Amino acid sequence: MVENYIRKSKYILGASLVLLALLFCSCTPKEEKTAKPEKKKFALPVQVGKVVYRDISDEVRTVGNIQAERRVTITSEIRGKVARIAVEEGMRVKAGDLIAQIDSREYELTLEKLRADFSASQNEYKKAQGGLRPEDKERLDAQTRAGQSSLDLAKIELKRTKKLVEEKVVAKSALDSAEDKLRQAQEGLIASQAEQSAGMKSRTEDIEKLESEMQAIRKQVEVAELNLSKVNIVAPFEGVIIAKDIEQGAIADSGMAIVRMIGSSRLKAVLEMPQSYRNKLKKMKTARFLAKELGLKFEYRSNLAGLVRVIPDANIFSGNIKVQIDLPDPNPAMFPGLTLESTLNFGVRKKVLHVPAVSLVISEKGTVVYIVKDKKAHLVPVKAFKEHDDFVEIKDFTHQLNADTDLILRGSGAVFPGANVFLTNPEPKTSFSSASKAPRKTPAKNPKT
Repeated sequence: MVENYIRKSKYILGASLVLLALLFCSCTPKEEKTAKPEKKKFALPVQVGKVVYRDISDEVRTVGNIQAERRVTITSEIRGKVARIAVEEGMRVKAGDLIAQIDSREYELTLEKLRADFSASQNEYKKAQGGLRPEDKERLDAQTRAGQSSLDLAKIELKRTKKLVEEKVVAKSALDSAEDKLRQAQEGLIASQAEQSAGMKSRTEDIEKLESEMQAIRKQVEVAELNLSKVNIVAPFEGVIIAKDIEQGAIADSGMAIVRMIGSSRLKAVLEMPQSYRNKLKKMKTARFLAKELGLKFEYRSNLAGLVRVIPDANIFSGNIKVQIDLPDPNPAMFPGLTLESTLNFGVRKKVLHVPAVSLVISEKGTVVYIVKDKKAHLVPVKAFKEHDDFVEIKDFTHQLNADTDLILRGSGAVFPGANVFLTNPEPKTSFSSASKAPRKTPAKNPKT
């Protein structure tokens, strides 16, 4: 009985193990399927396009105003009472027109006196050039002749005395007296000749002195004439009086301001533009202007490099520069202070990178575009410039954009770096843009709601 019991127990135990094994094998696949279900991937729908390379006209539009080429403060060159102010503020004047007048009476009297002094000096000089006075000349000639006669007589007497002394007719002392008279006659003649020469020499010095005095008076006359010519203050060029700095009846010192004026014959346009155009100014092709107040359009095409100058001080807030462009032969209707709108053309830039405006995204990292790489959105930082016909000129810092790049257009504002995307237009066109100008359809007359 024990053996039967043991045999039955082994049989029951084996059957139980088989049953458990079958049950485990049937349950295991179901548990695995329940533990690891497949996840569905999330992806954003996008439309893509291509970048384009365009030849664009390199232009800058700016606003400025007209200024006068010449601005001057007219001053008095002499001291005196302002007898007349001949202009008013805002008056147009031509070169040489009378501006103001200084009282001329004092300068006229001074010139008249100096002219009289000069005339008297001329007369004295002419007399001196004529030589010694006749009476002085006669006296000196007479003295010289008398000295010569005395010398001749002393020589004859000495000769006679020597003969008488040899003949022992007179004493030897008479010979000494005769020789002494000869020496006195010689000295007298020398003295007369010296006086005559000194008289002539002093007259020459007098002539030189008179000539020097005459030249000095002549220069004083010229200065007086110049001062008299300065009593009339005239306009140095054609222009407009913008301010009066003195009134009639006031005393003006030399150098004191009388009026201020600006030239109207030469005008210049002063414009403000980005610093990046500084080095392009010498290559400017065309400068077009519009004066809205006058409805006046004009342009310059030749010699622009010679008309343009950069004003050194830049705007510290905007970083822009000021540019001055001369306006030769301006329209007579234009005037300083007039507002000008300008378009400056610097030629054509070839193959400039552009993207559709809709592809640009403003993010925390600045302006970016998104491209598709391995079915994911990839961020590309760019710098945006001007927009041309719904395309924006950009600069690609990282050089990731090219003609084969899939650029995200619609949906660019919703994607983020690394996001899965799927294309809704599998064959993008280069010219695609969300703002593309499609032909408009004519609406039906009775549209149905």
